[in-house]
Amino acid sequence: MLAVVAISIIIGEQIAGVSADAVINAQVLILRAPIDGDVKLAVRKLGTRVKAGEPLASINDQRPDDTRIIDLQRDVQKMLIDLVREKALVVALEAVREIYARQAEAYSTGRIKQLEARLSEAQAAIEGLQSRLRDTEAAFQRATDLARNGYQSIAEVSRTRATFEVVAQEVQAARQRITYLSIELDAARKGTFLGDSFNDMSYSEQRQHDAEQRLGDLAIGIRDRNERLGALNDQISAERVRQARYLEARIVAPTDGILWELMSGGGEYVRKAQDVMRVVDCTTTVVTASVRESLYNRISLGDPVQVRLLGDARLYDGTVARLAGSGAETVYRSPAIGPSLEHLKRFDVLISSTSLAEDPNLACAVGRTGKVVFSARPLDFWRQFLAEIGLR
Repeated sequence: MLAVVAISIIIGEQIAGVSADAVINAQVLILRAPIDGDVKLAVRKLGTRVKAGEPLASINDQRPDDTRIIDLQRDVQKMLIDLVREKALVVALEAVREIYARQAEAYSTGRIKQLEARLSEAQAAIEGLQSRLRDTEAAFQRATDLARNGYQSIAEVSRTRATFEVVAQEVQAARQRITYLSIELDAARKGTFLGDSFNDMSYSEQRQHDAEQRLGDLAIGIRDRNERLGALNDQISAERVRQARYLEARIVAPTDGILWELMSGGGEYVRKAQDVMRVVDCTTTVVTASVRESLYNRISLGDPVQVRLLGDARLYDGTVARLAGSGAETVYRSPAIGPSLEHLKRFDVLISSTSLAEDPNLACAVGRTGKVVFSARPLDFWRQFLAEIGLR
């Protein structure tokens, strides 16, 4: 009977799956410089436990890049020069416009007086023609009466009639002249000048209108430059605020962890995005182990396991979270503890253990070694007992 029990224990021990090694591991976070500047370390001792949000370093930039502000200030100076030039043009054009306005007013006044004089002349001329018309009409009537009584020749009658008709046409032409001058005078009083040798407005008035149009264009340009000048000043203010914000920056712990590595020394000048330090993220605690190939091929994701640390009798429940297989060097680029050469010769398994991660003394015990049991062994009870009494 005892032989059977011994044989079953030996077989059970051999069949039970145990890792060759196991290490508590965690992800490492790389903290980079948010700005250019000199580094001042708040925590220098490697292995220091840090809390989330705890300041780890500060960076001061005593040589800020003010190229953008200089460019904006140069644009402002150029805009101010253009603005002064355009305002000077406005003053000059306003003076020219006033000169042309006075000339146009003087021309308009003189032209109206000229037309009034011509109209008066035409009216006086038509009065003289009307007197001649009456005389020629009377002469034609007398010649007609005398010819009827035989005292006047027909030729004389014809001559007096022709004279009468010519004067009548001259009176009609004088009336048309008065009408033409009246229309031209009325248009001139309204600011429009008519005539074969005139435009609808005087040359001075045209120049005045040109100056007013140019003044309108300049007013639009000045308003546009003032708006752009305001926008540039706003950009300069925003750039100054941004520059002041980036004169100093802090690097804080993104999570509870351990200061794992300093990649820049205190007082060193670093560039933006340069690595400054590495911090172990204690919230990502896992166990990495290696097993022989025969055991690896019997394991599946989600299988329950037990983790026992060397020198500790407690067992921590866990599950298989990843099967990386052999040569798993690439998956160890971010964890704190890298694989040994012996580890890479075997098959890599990653264990997730909530009970281990929740233990305040072991949650971030990165580097602590032990074993992973993938199935229960007959002598586990006695191993735990011996460990508790300090004999194992």
